[in-house]
Amino acid sequence: MGYTIGLVDEEATQLRNIRFTIKTNATELEQLLEFKEYELEGSKNTLTALVTEKIVEDITSGAIDSLIIDYKIMINTAIVEGTDIYHDVHQLVPKFPLVMLTDVPANCYEKDFVDADKIYLKKEFYKIEGDYSKEKVKNILKNMERYSKSRAALSSKLEQQLNVLTQGDESLETYLEIASTERQLDEYCPLGQTQLEKNLDIAALREAVDLLSEAEEMLGAENGS
Repeated sequence: MGYTIGLVDEEATQLRNIRFTIKTNATELEQLLEFKEYELEGSKNTLTALVTEKIVEDITSGAIDSLIIDYKIMINTAIVEGTDIYHDVHQLVPKFPLVMLTDVPANCYEKDFVDADKIYLKKEFYKIEGDYSKEKVKNILKNMERYSKSRAALSSKLEQQLNVLTQGDESLETYLEIASTERQLDEYCPLGQTQLEKNLDIAALREAVDLLSEAEEMLGAENGS
């Protein structure tokens, strides 16, 4: 099984350094690793949204399994903080493995939404013979593998539950189990409209809820009088 690591950095030299560091210290998986570099286009005001949209699309389709983001991104002499991209991706896909690469870790530590163990010091990361670099690469691979296995397991579980539904078991318990699995899977892979929503007549469900609310209001009014 191969893995693809997404890279967000505008400097070609930095991108080469990241690839070389990971390939060098990922000896067992070197031949199974690929990288995807994201084009950084647009203005300072639009870059974060544009890149985040592309990243989330790739996460959903399974095109990337991890993401490394440089803290300082230069766009037309303006600086975009990579932590903004980290924040938006993490909000949409909480379980997706992210790494912030920086020369100034203090700037990342002050962001309370960035996990401290996801902040890697760039100059130490590039020292391929050092223990720091080897340990961080090991963590990237381990987190990526754990994410992929968990996502696959939840997807398989959901498929089995939906098969039960299509075979005629439309019990409340079945729907609740599907809803629970979809809620968990959504943290690994944004589902958009869930399979449960596709199977249910949402309009009819909303109508039933409205009727129930009206009945409760009428009952409350009668009891009050």
